[in-house]
Amino acid sequence: MYQTEMKIPDVLEGSGSTEQWKEKREKVLADFAAIEYGKRPDLSYEVFWNELVKEEALELDAIHLRAEITVKTELGGVTFPVTAFIPVSDEKVPAAVLICSQSKSPEPMKMPVQMEGKSVPEMVEMFSGMLKQFGVVMEQSPMEMLAGMAGKSLNGAPAAEGNTGLGMPAPRPLDLDHDYDNGHWPVREMMKRGMALIGFYANDVEKDEASAYPSGLAKIFGTKEERAESEWGILAVWAFAASCVMDCVPSIAEIDEKRVAVAGHSRCGKAALWSGALDERFAAVMPNGSGCCGAALSRGKTGENLASIQAFFPHWFAPAFRQYIGRESELPFDQHFLLAAVAPRVLQVGSGSEDAWADPSGEYQATCLASKVWELYGNEPFAREKPGKDEMVVSGKVGYHLRKGPHKLDVFDWTCLARHMMSET
Repeated sequence: MYQTEMKIPDVLEGSGSTEQWKEKREKVLADFAAIEYGKRPDLSYEVFWNELVKEEALELDAIHLRAEITVKTELGGVTFPVTAFIPVSDEKVPAAVLICSQSKSPEPMKMPVQMEGKSVPEMVEMFSGMLKQFGVVMEQSPMEMLAGMAGKSLNGAPAAEGNTGLGMPAPRPLDLDHDYDNGHWPVREMMKRGMALIGFYANDVEKDEASAYPSGLAKIFGTKEERAESEWGILAVWAFAASCVMDCVPSIAEIDEKRVAVAGHSRCGKAALWSGALDERFAAVMPNGSGCCGAALSRGKTGENLASIQAFFPHWFAPAFRQYIGRESELPFDQHFLLAAVAPRVLQVGSGSEDAWADPSGEYQATCLASKVWELYGNEPFAREKPGKDEMVVSGKVGYHLRKGPHKLDVFDWTCLARHMMSET
């Protein structure tokens, strides 16, 4: 579909060797920073690690660690908590840093300002109109997705505990310190696999509210409500926070700092991809269900596209990005360029089979197109046959998996990362 309906730029154009690609990569990252994710203001900063708790978690055969990370500039400081679980081992273990899109509190997900106070039917009507306006193609009704986000039943009343009234689970809080078996944070499973988990809540770094931005980390870098055209959006702020966590990983003696991944889901999958592309200390990158402005191609996009995502979440991006609404073909890149910037490290892209909004086909196609850069480094050609549900395809350091089900991060996604990363790093 993508190759026949719209011309996709060749990531290798002008780059026939690894040296040429390294030069092009710098230009690619500069373009993404200037146009899409935005640049962090040029202020000096320091990162401090404060370990609060380090104790045995006997039932997990693991170590539970809780700490605080403080980032300081001349304008002030911001502190956010970090939780880690580390399997007991005689050797240093690999780890994954999770930019957590869940919340510790039971508050419902913050809806876009256009939909605040609306019932689900009202939201569906408004949302459907916006989809039509922006030319978004959906293979299914957005009703279930919206109701799930709002945690409401169809008549707008609060849903019964644990359910939206549509047969979908209502949003649940996630306590990184105490929830061991949540698919978003499967501590017990990952301890069995010998991989440490390090997590922080994205909202502890910077709240995902357009009206509140900047309120946290961005504020101490001088970001104001009226941003410069290429100034960072919240995705870049969260991505930078993950790099600040990586700054502190050497403080955890049990973890092998050369084998640390960065991972995230949905909006935090976009942030994880940007963080992993920029920060070469991450040995592996897993953008899960990251969709539009994540792992999926922008050209020929189904589901969420540039117009709809910027209508709802303009604070996620640099202000300059709005110039490309409806003009995706004029971008000097597409998202497979960003995937390629991870090379030659491990890339594991994940999709949900029912996640039409994120566009699994676009995520898979982008992975295929990006994989050509890994071939410059001697990687075997990436499999060109899309996997079935609950299957993973891996060619050397490039992997893609399709988890059966909707838009979420689950145990299968994590096990795919662990299997791929631990065999390649």
